[in-house]
Amino acid sequence: MAIIHPCSQDWKEIRRWRALDLKHEGWQQKDIAEALGVTLGAVSQWMSGVQEQGCDALRARPHPGATPRLSETQKRLIPDFLSHGAEAYGFRGEA
Repeated sequence: MAIIHPCSQDWKEIRRWRALDLKHEGWQQKDIAEALGVTLGAVSQWMSGVQEQGCDALRARPHPGATPRLSETQKRLIPDFLSHGAEAYGFRGEA
């Protein structure tokens, strides 16, 4: 029995959905891990996530990245700083 899941462009999400498909086909987690080239721990986490949160646990989520170090005001000043050239800030030259 195949699990109906959304179309995704994220290969990692597709791999998680495939793991769930194989689990529903009766595969053991160690065999799923081997077939998909992941650790047994990864498969275990995916299956635990499905039990606790449902299939939404398999969906890809955006990664926000690091907190920006510059304020919005500082970001707006960048083009002005760059327009003065490297020599204005003590560097030897443009090249």
